Amino acid sequence: MMDDLTVLMRKISRIIFFFLFLGCLGWAIWPEWEVYFGGFLIGTVGSILFTWQLAWKVIRIAEMAVGGRRGRGFGFLSRASLALLAAVISVRTLGYDPAATVAGLIMAPMATLVLGLSSIRRKRGGHRSDERGEKQ
Repeated sequence: MMDDLTVLMRKISRIIFFFLFLGCLGWAIWPEWEVYFGGFLIGTVGSILFTWQLAWKVIRIAEMAVGGRRGRGFGFLSRASLALLAAVISVRTLGYDPAATVAGLIMAPMATLVLGLSSIRRKRGGHRSDERGEKQ
């Protein structure tokens, strides 16, 4: 399972870095939209940070479960604090657009969702018409 998680995290990181590249490129091409691109970039950095923190926590809890110890949970408050910190820095401190910041904050969870759904579809290995459950 840990190998699957590291592969998934590598794919998510590549997707997020691609969107960070697009945000920097957009900011360079359209500097008058700095408010939107800046908010998106700060939100995306916050998104990848709390995704990395969640992956670390999952690995740690899995190691504790193998060792027979009980974990404390996945630490939602720490991830929420990272997201809130990114939002406060983006909106209050730097004056970027809140909607663009939120769009950046949901980038890593959306990438995880898309990659998860595509891996489920690939694991089935069947044809789409096989999903109807017809008897042979």
